[in-house]
Amino acid sequence: MKDIVRLLNENGYEAYIVGGYVRDYLLGIPSNDIDICTNAPIDKIMKIFKGRGRAFKEYYSYHIEEDGYTYDITTFRKELRYRKNKPVEITVAKDLGTDLLRRDFTINTFAIDNADRLVDVLGAKKDLDSRLIRVVGDTEKKLTEDKTRIIRAIRFACTLDFDLDPEIIKFISNKKIYLLNEVPGEYKRKELDKIFESNNADKFFYLVSRYNMGKYFNISYDNNIIKTYDKYGIWAQIETDLPFTNKEKNIIKSIRNIVKDRNITLDEVKNYDKQILYNAASILKLDEKVMILEDIIKLHSIIDIDLSIDEMLEYVDIRDLKKTYKFVERRIMEGLLTNNKEEIIDFIRKI
Repeated sequence: MKDIVRLLNENGYEAYIVGGYVRDYLLGIPSNDIDICTNAPIDKIMKIFKGRGRAFKEYYSYHIEEDGYTYDITTFRKELRYRKNKPVEITVAKDLGTDLLRRDFTINTFAIDNADRLVDVLGAKKDLDSRLIRVVGDTEKKLTEDKTRIIRAIRFACTLDFDLDPEIIKFISNKKIYLLNEVPGEYKRKELDKIFESNNADKFFYLVSRYNMGKYFNISYDNNIIKTYDKYGIWAQIETDLPFTNKEKNIIKSIRNIVKDRNITLDEVKNYDKQILYNAASILKLDEKVMILEDIIKLHSIIDIDLSIDEMLEYVDIRDLKKTYKFVERRIMEGLLTNNKEEIIDFIRKI
């Protein structure tokens, strides 16, 4: 990234690493998406980095993918008009300070120059230290012109475990949350995935309940959402009309089917993959049972014991299941126990 900034500097232009990458760096969070802004015109950017990436001249932006990183190099700009949550009238800005004013939240306005100096013109460090999500400029104007910022504010509050600024809470509380109806379902789904993949999804459900936002996110659910193996376990606990692929629908349906039966059997452990099993087990609080059943499958039994695992659990504590199963199997193979359900039960009772 410094190579890009240095090349711009060597060609006589200002250049800064800005936005989310700097925020994450200060929070100790790894990131591969790097935004760089500069006073170099887009034509000059294209000339300097010719052959390394792709230009989007209407956005004064040049995109590079190298060594596992993505770089968006953008000329200082101002966004004058929005339509359908996207800027449709953009012009070049005179300096970094003007460019930063167009951004969504103060914590995304940090900049770093080629000498590693941190530039903070909007009090971002104060908000970062206070763990606060605050809009740059007029809150109502910014959240109204681009409604996706409402979801982003909530997503940052959840994934970073920050608080929402009182002005954002006021906006939501004044029933402006209905503006989420103008956000495409695909975008809502993408943002909710990020929240559900974090360790702080419970904060999202608190905020949704507190401010009655469920229908605007196209979701409904029981109050007690259980943290699961991954995001699909959470989606399995939610009713929604948000878009999913057929593969994702099948994953969610399978989790729900297991949960509906309120149990996990040996056959299910054999037939479902880990993602489905561990999500269902999280919801049913049967994680330990799944691990034990997986261990039993690994025994590669050559006989079919005439007592199912679930039946055996009626007489054996789950922590002793694997040991008991192996013991019963060995006694049968040694000819010391008949493979008969009643005799096996009687044998287990005497252990």
